[in-house]
Amino acid sequence: MRYGPIVALREVSLIVSAGEIVAVLGANGAGKTTLLRTISGLLRPSQGRVEFLGQDLQRLSPERIVRLGIVHVPEGRQLFPDLTVKENLWMGSYTRRDGYIQEDWERVLGYFPVLRERLAQPAGTLSGGEQQMLAIARALMARPKLLLLDEPSLGLAPLTVHALFRFLKDLNSRDGMTLVLAEQNAHLSLSIAHRAYVLETGRIALEGPAEELRRDPKVQRLYLGAE
Repeated sequence: MRYGPIVALREVSLIVSAGEIVAVLGANGAGKTTLLRTISGLLRPSQGRVEFLGQDLQRLSPERIVRLGIVHVPEGRQLFPDLTVKENLWMGSYTRRDGYIQEDWERVLGYFPVLRERLAQPAGTLSGGEQQMLAIARALMARPKLLLLDEPSLGLAPLTVHALFRFLKDLNSRDGMTLVLAEQNAHLSLSIAHRAYVLETGRIALEGPAEELRRDPKVQRLYLGAE
């Protein structure tokens, strides 16, 4: 993957199986955001291919990729700040043509009761934690098979971050949601993930079961704060 002459990702190969939480760890600039944007079709790889359920995504639009079931919660949330919470939620379902939207509406608001209390409130006036809830809720309204989350803990208070990761773990264990989680918070990511990849300057430096990587001396030194 290139940005002009700059190679952002090279020789990156990863597999995500249904029902897994896969963590992608790395420092700023390691390539995590580029990887997720490539999977969701916002960027086109200069080489290689991205496949989902046996289908090549190379020439598909981001909207078509959403219809296939890959939904991306980007870094910074990217809500529509002047639209209400309700309007932002309905925007999540705009690609759908099935008859289960109202059912999912109730399910998603059941996950985030505070959003039900703020349906008429502009999204830009919510707290950081509430905005992250709304960004995830909007993504769930698209009924994803694979949910990509880019730095979901960024800018959130520690208690909110822990609550968010508990929710993501429950979403996976209760609903079988497949998650790819790009995060700098290695502690929490590895605590809920099944497997993990570590990106360094656009390459995969380490990969394996999450618990195994938690015990890796290099991961402990660089990402878990061990001496």
